[in-house]
Amino acid sequence: MSSSEVRSAAQLEAALYGGSLEDRLSALRELCARLGERPRRGTNCHIHTNESFSVFRSPTEAVWQAAREGLAVLGINDHYTVAGHEEFGRACAIAGIAATFSLEAVAMDRAAETAHLLLNDPDNPGRVYLCGKGITRTPSDSSVAARSLALMRKTLEERNREMTVKVGQLFRERLNAEGPTWEDVRALTPRGNATERHLAWARLRRLRALADERGVLLNDLIERCCAAVPPAGADDAVLQIFLRAKLLKARMPCFVDESAEAFVSTEELRQIFLAFGAIPTYPVLGNPVTPGERDVEALLDRLEEQGFWAVEVIPHRNTRERLTEIVSAARRRWWPVFNGTEHNTPEARPLLDPFALDPDFAPWFSRSCALLLGHQIRVGRGEHGFVGEDGRPAIPDARERFEFFSNLGRSSGSFAPASLDRSAKQ
Repeated sequence: MSSSEVRSAAQLEAALYGGSLEDRLSALRELCARLGERPRRGTNCHIHTNESFSVFRSPTEAVWQAAREGLAVLGINDHYTVAGHEEFGRACAIAGIAATFSLEAVAMDRAAETAHLLLNDPDNPGRVYLCGKGITRTPSDSSVAARSLALMRKTLEERNREMTVKVGQLFRERLNAEGPTWEDVRALTPRGNATERHLAWARLRRLRALADERGVLLNDLIERCCAAVPPAGADDAVLQIFLRAKLLKARMPCFVDESAEAFVSTEELRQIFLAFGAIPTYPVLGNPVTPGERDVEALLDRLEEQGFWAVEVIPHRNTRERLTEIVSAARRRWWPVFNGTEHNTPEARPLLDPFALDPDFAPWFSRSCALLLGHQIRVGRGEHGFVGEDGRPAIPDARERFEFFSNLGRSSGSFAPASLDRSAKQ
């Protein structure tokens, strides 16, 4: 390959996260043409993009990494927004990757809160992360679902604004300098959907600029700002995580507690997901094992009582033993187990988790992912999905329901890789 071709490839990769949507997709199309055909294997139904927070600077950039790794199925799963879905779907079509579309938000399980029971948030009793998997429609802005999501985003933004003010006060007290503004934070997002992680990123950028202005070491400023020594030789990703832990988390100087309005009830969030035509899904934390998740069978019983018939795992956060326990319990009930990698951090890592190809887990992950595609296809036709708008299963018998939607997804043509089809039949 000539130097001009190498430069051209670098320019194309840079275009994946800059310019217009059409520019990004055009660059992806050319890169995929150069990449050529390759075997597809493995599933990943849960990644975040820059529409919430991610190492990926656009949905298109995430799809390009999936194309290079040879992924068969990739799923977008941003917090509180579906803004990246159009770009993600078009990018996956260009790359020949089956796409799943999901949404994540945080609810409050009132009974667990009262009982001081930790679920999949290891620090806050009753607080529970939930996903709507397989989104097939977008409710109108005037709908209850859309207004509830908007209120949650607004409440979280108000909290982040308060923390930004506290960060500014800390910069003035400890560094005799102005801190990052709210506009600095918002500028790191395409549509203003800022999170704690954006605050940490903006802070690091401001500290780096101060270090350059004053001709001092960045780590010295970080140490003065945090009253703690940062890890030696840390890259930007590690420094962002360090700054968040030392300044923004509970009991740290810039922490602001969330308002109760930030969290709807578990049932309200389930209804929001149903309004989006999705399958309400519970992500099992895995590590650490919380009291509410210790007994997997009891957890699944509790979920079923609440109208949930699907779970999700981030395999690399689990031990093999724990993952076996979760997947085995779900299989006995013929529940799907969706797998993913999150990528909700500044750290780069593969999209293809080793457990996603492990023969102990890959067949069920594959069949579950096919079920998700089958749900998207069927609801897209105006027919009853894995669960209906009322939240009830389409087919009463769990095994029949699972096999019907999984077979539909595998036979649709969007889940074509022969290697995955073979594993799915095991």
